[in-house]
Amino acid sequence: MEERRKSERVRIHLPAQWETASGVRQGIVVNSSAGGCFVLAQVEEPGDEPLALSVELPNGRRAQIRGEVAYYLPTEGFGLQFDQSSDEGRALLKTWLDYLHTLEQQTERTT
Repeated sequence: MEERRKSERVRIHLPAQWETASGVRQGIVVNSSAGGCFVLAQVEEPGDEPLALSVELPNGRRAQIRGEVAYYLPTEGFGLQFDQSSDEGRALLKTWLDYLHTLEQQTERTT
């Protein structure tokens, strides 16, 4: 099977929520890269609409990440491809990537 990812994934475990037409949903972001993340959640198919994911960071702050669902795995969750098309999207993504970079550095120090 050919690997589609362009960036290495970082394992994380962060609570997240997003709103759909049927209400607020919750899940766990279990890994992420510069291009996207996987949200572990038992939800109905998220659909084609852009999604705003609110991720709770360990310091209590929330990171807002926008993207589109790249794939959906029933009973498991979905992959979110980050939106980098707008200035706001790039700014939000930069904040997220800075956080991931910090996590990588902490992991390297402990191994």
